Amino acid sequence: MEFGIIFITLFVLILFGVPIAYSIGLSTAVFLTVTHMKPLVILSQRSVLGMDSFVLLAIPLFTLSGYLMESGGLSKRLIDCVEKMFGWIPGSMGTITIICCTLFAALTGSGPATVAAIGALMIPTMMKAGYSRTTASGLLAAGGALGPIIPPSIPIIVYGCTMSVSVPKLFMAGILPGILMAVLFIITNTIIAVRGGIKPEKAVYTTKEVLRSIWKALGVLLLPVIILGGIYGGFFTPTEAATVCVIYSLILGVLYRELSLQRFKEAMMKTIQTSAMVVFIVGLSNCFGWTLAVAKIPVKIANAVIPYLNNRVSYLIILMLILFLVGCIMETLSSIVILGPILVPIGVRLGIDPVHLGAVFCVCLVVGFITPPFGLNLFTAASTADTTFSDVVKGVWPFLIAAFIAVVIIAFVPQVSLFLIRG
Repeated sequence: MEFGIIFITLFVLILFGVPIAYSIGLSTAVFLTVTHMKPLVILSQRSVLGMDSFVLLAIPLFTLSGYLMESGGLSKRLIDCVEKMFGWIPGSMGTITIICCTLFAALTGSGPATVAAIGALMIPTMMKAGYSRTTASGLLAAGGALGPIIPPSIPIIVYGCTMSVSVPKLFMAGILPGILMAVLFIITNTIIAVRGGIKPEKAVYTTKEVLRSIWKALGVLLLPVIILGGIYGGFFTPTEAATVCVIYSLILGVLYRELSLQRFKEAMMKTIQTSAMVVFIVGLSNCFGWTLAVAKIPVKIANAVIPYLNNRVSYLIILMLILFLVGCIMETLSSIVILGPILVPIGVRLGIDPVHLGAVFCVCLVVGFITPPFGLNLFTAASTADTTFSDVVKGVWPFLIAAFIAVVIIAFVPQVSLFLIRG
């Protein structure tokens, strides 16, 4: 009965188009009112407590660093460097786009920011190389999905806070899965290029030109080393690393003489809008998760389901199916804070490593960034490529299949996510 009240209310509100944050808050309020479990004041109290987290400060900081890199010319130098290094392979422009998305992801952790920063430069270049606008936009959307997987990652930060799992360990667990997905995207792009007769760039760059492009992009290339090395080396926390990332990006933008005061103001405004939305959702979702825990709904669901999930394989299959479905229709961060307290305890009770489970959980939901009908990267890519949403969906399907294959490998080969931690 309790389960039905809160979730039926939530789904009805979402069905009627109520924004997800308000749907979460209103469904919690209805549950508290009907059950008389706690006074409604608990809604505001738990929401404020949910937003009052030092770790969550990393979200606006990493978001700001991403917009500063886009405004300060860092993405342009990165693309030029990768183009000169990998321009000789079939479908080189697509491969370069994926590699740049991978590197940019390691700098910002934001899918939409990655799509916007890389797409503005690479979409015209890919089309000149023989890609259709449909394929180019789909590839860009898929490459942007690497942002929330490869650390620093906003979904991983939210998951770590929600499920009380070490964020640095989750960061470490996201590196190889992100690289695996990038490799599968490159293979997919190569197959498309060969079948479509897209040839590599004819330009041959000398060693001097390649080294010069590396030198120009050296400041950008060093940033992942500084950020990730600082976190894993114990020099600073993920939040402090985000601060370092912002300062470093600001300095580089000024030194490159491309970050004007107007561009800085625009980056700040975009950061405020994005971060306010994310943190507001996290705050209300914290109250939602707390209400579920107090009502012991996750425990009841676990006790009811575990008899039918008597092994890890069946649990992981059902988990992936649920998360793929949810990723199609719900925003990723909301899905984490709503489903995490319900589904994760079941896996832990079955003996699955919490860090591995966190990696699988986040990667499954991040695939939702490129899954119709609500994949955020699909909308961003459509805007960036100046095309329709349906064209982006047509172009992203081959890469979506590759993403599904990557998720299955990550789920059933725990070493992919745990190797760097245990090694």
